[in-house]
Order: sequence, then C-alpha cells, then structure tokens
Amino acid sequence: MKRTSQMEQAKQEYEGIEIPEELSAKVKEIMEHHGNKKGTVILMRRKVLQRTAACAAAAVLVFAVSVNTSTAFAKTMDGVPVLGSLARIFTFRSYSDEKENIRLTVEVPSLEFIAEANGGATEAVNQEIHALCEAYAQEAAARAEEYRQAFLDTGGTEEEWEAHKIAIQVGYEVKSQTERYLSFMVWGNENWSSAFDTVKYYTMDLESKSLASLEDILGKDYETVVNQSIRAQMKEREAQGMTFFTEEQGGFAGITEADSFYLNEQGNPVIVFEKYEIGPGAYGAVEFEIKKQGNGLKEEAADMEAGKAALEERYYEDNFAVEQEAYAAFALRMQQTVGERNVEALAEMACYPFYVGKQDGSIRVNSKEELLALGEDVLFPAELSEAIKEADMDDLSPSRAGFALPAQGKPNIVFGVKDGRLGVTGLNY
Repeated sequence: MKRTSQMEQAKQEYEGIEIPEELSAKVKEIMEHHGNKKGTVILMRRKVLQRTAACAAAAVLVFAVSVNTSTAFAKTMDGVPVLGSLARIFTFRSYSDEKENIRLTVEVPSLEFIAEANGGATEAVNQEIHALCEAYAQEAAARAEEYRQAFLDTGGTEEEWEAHKIAIQVGYEVKSQTERYLSFMVWGNENWSSAFDTVKYYTMDLESKSLASLEDILGKDYETVVNQSIRAQMKEREAQGMTFFTEEQGGFAGITEADSFYLNEQGNPVIVFEKYEIGPGAYGAVEFEIKKQGNGLKEEAADMEAGKAALEERYYEDNFAVEQEAYAAFALRMQQTVGERNVEALAEMACYPFYVGKQDGSIRVNSKEELLALGEDVLFPAELSEAIKEADMDDLSPSRAGFALPAQGKPNIVFGVKDGRLGVTGLNY
C-alpha cells in the first residue's frame, strides 16, 4: 500500500475548506512586507513566498482544524514554558516527513498570553509566523525535489542522491525573556544550499502586547545611538582585518525601521544584517550589540534628558560651588559621550576656547564647528577612551583648575565652570 505522508494528509484536510478572501489578501500582504531586504537572494525569496501565498493561507486554517480535532496535536501545547507571569511561547505545530530521501522537520511556534485573550497584534503576529513557516517548508521541499530531478537527469543515481542526506528544517529559538520583553527568532534552512536560508526576529512588549521597536527600547534618539555604535564597531572590526561595503557599494548608511534586531540576555538590542547586506558573504549574518547606558529603556532616556536640561540651567560662581550630585552627573554624561565616540555631544558640552593637549603639541579650538572638524579619531583616541571608561567617579573633587577625569595622571578630560555654567574645557593624552 502506498504510504500517505503527513504533508499529503494535511493537503487533503484543507482542500475542502473555503478560504476567506480577506485572509488570502492578508497573507499576501505579509509575504510582500517581508520581502523588503536588500540583495538578489532576498528578491528571490520574495518571489518564492508570493507564489505560495494562497497555500500558506490554507495552511493557517489547517492549524485551527488540527488544534480542535486532534488530541495528540493538542497535547503538544501542554507543559510549555511560561515567560514571566504574562506569556508563553510554545510549539503550536510540529511534524516531520521524508519522501524520496528529502527529510523535512518543522516546528511552528505561537505566542499566548496567560489568563488573557490574545487579540490584536498577538493574533496578527501568530498568523504571520504560521503562514511564513508553512510557506517556507513547502517551497523548500519543492526546491529540493527540483534539485533531485536535475541531479538524476544529469546522470546521478538514486544511491548517490541518498548520500546527499538532504534535510530541510523550520524552527524557532527564544533569544531572551524578561517580565517586560520576549525576543525570539523563527528560522528556516536547507542543508544543501544557504541561498534561501531565512530568519525573522520578533520582540514583543508584554505589557502593551505589541511588537517593540528600537525607539521603545532606546528612546527617541535611537537612530543616533545605533548609528554611532555600529560605525564605531565597524571601525574596530576593520582594524582587526574585516572589510565592509561602503555606502556607495550598498553598505551601511544608517539604521532603518526595516532592519532586524533582537534583545540579548543583557537586555541590549542586537542589530542583525543578513549575509551580503553590508559585507562579504563569508561573514554570514553580521551582528552589532548596542550597549545601553543605564538600563537603556525609554523611561531612563527621558530621565537623562531631564537631568541634562537641569544641569544646563544651573549657574555657578566657581568650581567649588558645584554640588557633588551635579559634577558627578556631568562626569557620567561625559563618560557616556566618550564611550559612544559622540563628537556632537562633546561639542555641545564644551566651553570655548577648548584645548586638546597632545604629546606633539596642543590644539586650541575656538568654536563648535572647529571641534566637529577635528573628528572622533583626534578627540577620542583609544588610550583616552580606555582611561575614561575605567575612571573612578568617587575620586572627583573640585580645584581651581576644575575637575579631572580620571583624577590622577593622563590621559584625562578636564571640565569646570566657565561663565557660570559647567562645561568641558579640554582633554589630554
């Protein structure tokens, strides 16, 4: 008797189900939305997903039928991990199949809120995940079958084909979880070709039950924070031998809403660029961790902005009139500025004339424009950045010359009161 595969059984189940027109349109919209990455490989993936939009819509309906009619299937939803006290992510559907020495293994995740109806964004995210997983699985199986036929047509044997051990996998991985955020990835790969490998990241705000953005996590100035961090990390990696595409070659030109990210276990966003997107394919996917200052959340960023404004409004007679709380807060801002190699921020904090003391001579800077023109390599050499990073804030104390960070020796940064306000007066290395 001919064996009926699980995929064929699923097909028989949904062939008799009438597909709502609006669901097909929704899944087509999902497919188009996720074909927005750069590069030929991504464009090829878009075409693949669009060709199977109708199948994927039908597959989503099969999920609902399965969970309501299959006892064995429903058991896969028991005993799954709970994320904090708000939500859980579980294997909504899992199956494997092998046909003509092509092995397919699929695990489809789903997000559920505890003791609450999901609704809204949660349902949309789940529907999107289910559709994309099924679409990828079916298209990958079709690609493998085409590869098999071409292999046999060009003289390959069944025994040689079997030795290839072709495998297709679809699965998911939780990247991090807290009481506020859940970050996870859904992925698909084919062991015989990486051209169609795909990854999609999701970060859910468990309080609002909506997808979180970089602005939600890093604050309104997230573009500046992310761009400066990525460019600084790219320079560090280039110094170690890596190469990246220039902007003219299609490389990194600034963060966009379309760029992928997840939260790591430290709660820091990690920006992910796909293979070939900003550098040679040999690097694979390229990741940049954006280390947060303080806890980095939007509320903290708002508090920092408020503190900055308060400092700028204060008037002081001299360095000895500055309260410890005020000069410690200013030093912390300065440490953050150096760590981020933020020339714009330094220019805003500076008092003019500003002095750069170097071993081969000093530079007098008379304006913000002149300071900006010096650039980060002159203003933030490695030895200064390291000294400021390791500086002990408890050692700060006022003197007639101001405050030095670190308090002893060089390199250092000097700040103090000029014309009634607290500002950076120079740096030495």
